[in-house]
Amino acid sequence: MNTDFFKRTALADSFAQAGLVAVDIGSRGGFDPELLPIAWAVDGIGFEPEPQAFSQLQSLSPAPWHSVTWLPFAVGAENGPATLWVPPDPVGASLLEHDPAVGERFGLSHLTSDCRPITVETLTLDKALEGHRQPDYLKLDVEGAELSILQAAPASLSSCVAIKAEASFIAARKHQPVAADMDVFLRDHGFELMDIIRPMRWRSHPVAPHPYSWRGEPAYSKGQIGQCDLLYFRHPQAMANHKQSLKAGLVAAALGYFDRALPLLTAAGLPAAHVTRASRRFGRQVAIGSIRRHLRDLVPLLRSLVGGIP
Repeated sequence: MNTDFFKRTALADSFAQAGLVAVDIGSRGGFDPELLPIAWAVDGIGFEPEPQAFSQLQSLSPAPWHSVTWLPFAVGAENGPATLWVPPDPVGASLLEHDPAVGERFGLSHLTSDCRPITVETLTLDKALEGHRQPDYLKLDVEGAELSILQAAPASLSSCVAIKAEASFIAARKHQPVAADMDVFLRDHGFELMDIIRPMRWRSHPVAPHPYSWRGEPAYSKGQIGQCDLLYFRHPQAMANHKQSLKAGLVAAALGYFDRALPLLTAAGLPAAHVTRASRRFGRQVAIGSIRRHLRDLVPLLRSLVGGIP
């Protein structure tokens, strides 16, 4: 989706005036791309506690975002020192201790075994955002600590209209909350599940599951659901005020959920025709992208059919 997609619609002025703030916890490598269609209207705040990675992020241009602020903090469940467990593949670093047995079961030992503990200073999200605007959209990808961060940030939680959080169905870390725990907490705080994004299914080896086959044995098997991203929207009846409802409608449109956006935006006084025209253009872009992805998928599918993926 083009980064200026909504800039070329009748909703552009509403996005520009809304003052949307997106907070990304777990932003190594760049800011969360979900809001790229309205990047020009979003002020982003991202966190990266590792000094070298933080320096790299600071050197990046804020474009295409309206602005991006990087903060050098580790966000956690409390203010003070905490242990960060770093496996051989640092992408799996977590504030929760890993469970090697789960890694052995699914061929993920590089993410769960031989972890070295590092002491890091953490701040709650509310503390880390002091002096900054509160989030409208919050993304969390912190390898198991997502729920504890939300539980320790009541001010940020009450400000959000949408939350995207990584969630697990198999606890790869000791005492790790799973997707059901996240769901109970967020529903109790006025949110409802909108979508399950990028579900990842694990096999006994780190190979692609259905619909692919590989050259090992067994060649084919469906995988067990391991993790995904959960997208929550604040329930329409749980909006704090008219402005929050408007922001919720704009974020819903930006993410492509026009059924959700239409009543919120029309209640805010925007013409329904503006929303429906934007939805039709959005749908065309999605269709084009889907065709391209399906064409790219033909190559690995054919390799799977002929001899199996290596």
